Formats: sequence, C-alpha cells, structure tokens
Amino acid sequence: MPLEKHLLDRISLEERMALIEVRHMLDKAQQAWNRIESGKQCELNTVHHDENSLAHCLQWGTQAAEELIKLTEGAGKPAKT
Repeated sequence: MPLEKHLLDRISLEERMALIEVRHMLDKAQQAWNRIESGKQCELNTVHHDENSLAHCLQWGTQAAEELIKLTEGAGKPAKT
C-alpha cells in the first residue's frame, strides 16, 4: 500500500530517521524478550489473548516499522525537476 503523495511530501528526513529509530528499539525489545526462556514466554503470552500478547505486538510493530521505512524512501529529499 503506497503512501499518498501529499503525505510522503510532508515526511521529513528527520521523521524518517525516527521511524528507523523505532525499528531499532523494537529490535532491542525483541532481543530482550528472547532472553526469557521459551516456556516462560508461552506462559506469559497466555496472560493475554494471542492477538494482544507482547510477542504478537513486537512482531506486528516490527513489520509495520519496516513497511513504513520502505514506503518513506526518498522522504526529506528535494523534489526532482
């Protein structure tokens, strides 16, 4: 799903860098989560429904950040004439 041109035109390079920082933080969160023994992860995940578990949120948050980073390639650069 491409970004609408008027939105892409308003995304600054600094804002795109913020998306990259969010992705990096999600990676660090995933690494921290992975330090928990897998059986305990499963038990912790059962505290919430599958679609609300921490593991699920990390997965979908990471995917969303990756997609937004890709969609904003070229953001903050002057338009070519």
